[in-house]
Amino acid sequence: MCALRNYQTMLPYYNFLVLRKICKHYDVTMKYIFNIIAIFFLLAAGYAIWQDLTNTYTASVSLGKFWYSNNPGSLQVAEAIISRYIDPCSLIIALDCSPFLWHPFVSTVLGWPAALVLLGLCMICFWLSLWLRRPSGRKSRARHLKRHGEK
Repeated sequence: MCALRNYQTMLPYYNFLVLRKICKHYDVTMKYIFNIIAIFFLLAAGYAIWQDLTNTYTASVSLGKFWYSNNPGSLQVAEAIISRYIDPCSLIIALDCSPFLWHPFVSTVLGWPAALVLLGLCMICFWLSLWLRRPSGRKSRARHLKRHGEK
């Protein structure tokens, strides 16, 4: 009976077989990872803007040209991976459809200005990092008490 009562008191602290402390830890970790990815996108967008300003031939560089000029091998590998392994039409033969992820969707995005796409990805990653929970530690509780007065 004691084991059952202990299990029932611990049940609210589980989130689908995972402790709540572990979930909070991974939320904080993902927040930092999204922030780091947002910073990389921001640096790449800054580099794309710098290339746009110093290039006298065109107004803005497309994302496909920007990616191909900096690392052509990874662009070809990304196309192969998306076309073969991620596109559902190439994965499931029973669907009997032509692949649609790379050529209509990704190739359209590759034609857009690189700086705008990279700034958009930066904002999305930054928003995702803000959307995740803040770390609830001793410092945040102390700040809360300091703002609202101790009770």
